[in-house]
Amino acid sequence: MVLALLFGIAYSFGLLSCAYSRRERRFYINNLLMIWCIGMTITVTIGSAKQLYAAYNDDKINLANAETLYYYISIVGVVLSYICQLVQTTELREFLSNVPLFEILDYFELKRSVVKSSIQIILVKTVVFPIILEINLLIRQSRNEPEESLLKTFYTLFPTVVSNFLPNCAFSSIVVCYHTMRALNLRLEKIEKEANFYQDVKQIILHKRFYRMQKFCNLADTLDELSQKYTLICGYTLRYVDINSVAIMATLLCNLFAITGGLFQEYNALADTFINKENYDVFDALTNGVFLSIAVADIALYGSMANDCLEAVHETSIILKRIQINNCDIRFRQSVEKFSLQIFVENFKIQPLGMLEINVGLLHDVLSAVTSFLLILIQSDLTLRFSLK
Repeated sequence: MVLALLFGIAYSFGLLSCAYSRRERRFYINNLLMIWCIGMTITVTIGSAKQLYAAYNDDKINLANAETLYYYISIVGVVLSYICQLVQTTELREFLSNVPLFEILDYFELKRSVVKSSIQIILVKTVVFPIILEINLLIRQSRNEPEESLLKTFYTLFPTVVSNFLPNCAFSSIVVCYHTMRALNLRLEKIEKEANFYQDVKQIILHKRFYRMQKFCNLADTLDELSQKYTLICGYTLRYVDINSVAIMATLLCNLFAITGGLFQEYNALADTFINKENYDVFDALTNGVFLSIAVADIALYGSMANDCLEAVHETSIILKRIQINNCDIRFRQSVEKFSLQIFVENFKIQPLGMLEINVGLLHDVLSAVTSFLLILIQSDLTLRFSLK
């Protein structure tokens, strides 16, 4: 149901030109969908270029206004999403045709509670955040522009929703990767306990050599299966993140500028209050704080989930190191060593465009960049303020 909804949104926005063939059981490039995607890309690109040009001429792009800044940066993100998705149509078709999502989910038999928690995390980022932004826009407009239609807020929010769609899909793949890796680690822990149990001195004496050899061969078979699933999970997750890497980086930049603009707006309000003796607008500060909070929460959630995923992958190598291989069958030893080497060689990292690694330090990196920008902006503003006095 969730996948059907995602595909429906992608088709309606013109972000996907691949359709599924039940006869061939593969995705193919649909000509009508391709025409729709090209039409949407051209329309959005030209419309956005005109809007940005008009805003630049009318001097509407203002760093001191978080709402308008976030809106115009989101427009750039929308254009990049459309262009990149159109360019990568063939790669996306191959990915959708080959990714064994349901096969992996069925193999690990994930519980409903796990699936439910995954959907809840995804809904927070994809549904709750936009709803909060929409409510905030409605409140701001009802006070600042009461004569304007309420539909204007949906028009303002639309670029944000579209520009975040592909990064949210990539975020969903990271969530799936995390939960499947946890399920894999649980099975690996069972192998660890059983393998170490049969290598105990007492068990070596109790059981015949052939019986132990048979047990270790069965464990080796299971370990080889898990090794294959590990490669599929990590490989396809990184591949999908790579497909949407430009959209992800665009969203991170949107949040970076939104945080910078929001904090600079707060600084301007305080500077006007203490230097120019103007009244402090509490309402504007609170609604501006909502934009700030959502931008920070979005980055924090992305970084936190990616870090959980990395830790789950790292835990796999730790469990493998705990498996004893001194008194086991040679085939089982080879399977353990092969799996360990595989993890080392693949070196799982979520790093869009090979530039910024997404992990728990993502928020710190973004806030460091924000601080640098703010220092430059505040210094320039203070110089201008005192030079005019």
